[in-house]
Amino acid sequence: MKLSTRGRYACRAMLELVGSYHNGPLSIDRIADNQDISKRYLEHIFARLRKADIVKGTRGSKGGYRLRRDPSEITVGEVIRAVEGPLGPVHCVDDPDACPQVGQCVTHELWTRMAEVLNGLLDDISLQNLADQQKALDAGAKNPHNP
Repeated sequence: MKLSTRGRYACRAMLELVGSYHNGPLSIDRIADNQDISKRYLEHIFARLRKADIVKGTRGSKGGYRLRRDPSEITVGEVIRAVEGPLGPVHCVDDPDACPQVGQCVTHELWTRMAEVLNGLLDDISLQNLADQQKALDAGAKNPHNP
């Protein structure tokens, strides 16, 4: 199972919003420039994030996007599911009625457990956790002699 660019770009864009959480909205143009992502593609991503009530958009010359909640309260799982949809590895995990063999298929349990592990992992990581890890990574890159 692979995430699309939508999921990866959404996480990168959310990290930009974490960095400006206390400073007001951040424009799509700035996020696009900082992350080297197409503005048009980001607009589609932010439409999904807005619909999921993860971000709030503000119009006007000082407008842009901001997180609706504290970064420690928004999980990576929420962000990914908002832009990618359900994270089940196969269709029958997300819609058991779609497969007539669900009750007789031993692999269905395997795929269900796989989805639970993946969703659990992503739901255990907040945007703030990611931002803190990025800050530590950046600090290490600036000082390569730091053990």
